[in-house]
Amino acid sequence: MTSADPQPDTGATSQTGSGGQGTRQVHRTYAIAALTLLLIAGIVGQQAVSMRFYTYLGPGAGFFPAILAGLLALLSVSLLYQALFRPDTLPRVAFTGDPRAYARIATVLLALLAIAVFIEDLGFRPMMALFFFVMFAVLGRHRLLLSATLAITLTFAYHFFFKSLLNVPLPSGAFGL
Repeated sequence: MTSADPQPDTGATSQTGSGGQGTRQVHRTYAIAALTLLLIAGIVGQQAVSMRFYTYLGPGAGFFPAILAGLLALLSVSLLYQALFRPDTLPRVAFTGDPRAYARIATVLLALLAIAVFIEDLGFRPMMALFFFVMFAVLGRHRLLLSATLAITLTFAYHFFFKSLLNVPLPSGAFGL
């Protein structure tokens, strides 16, 4: 960056130390992310302790979620410590507020919501083909013909893998697809 370019907002703020001595940087972005992840770890951990941790056959339903929640909590606390007390060890983040990036995020979220809402009614193959097409066309920025070809190929490959090889029942929808 040149001296004429404005500096990006990195989410860092200065705080005066005790007694007015020196300043230290605090990365708000990392601190908020760490607190959010810590909250998720708490929710997962709370759900995990309500399940059996171990059974006579081996690990129970709560075994792996409890371990993963503990690991996530440790990593979250480590990130929070770094954000508050060692911000110089963290990479700088810049959020520019690119409207295209927000549109791509909204596209992914809406596509996932559409799958959740319509997969039972329309079936696995039509919904996944539409989902893949939107992902390739909008996010991958491929030509429409290539996007359609990739979407149909992946849809049938996933259907074969889950239905034929793994024997997972998939919704067929009103069209029987």
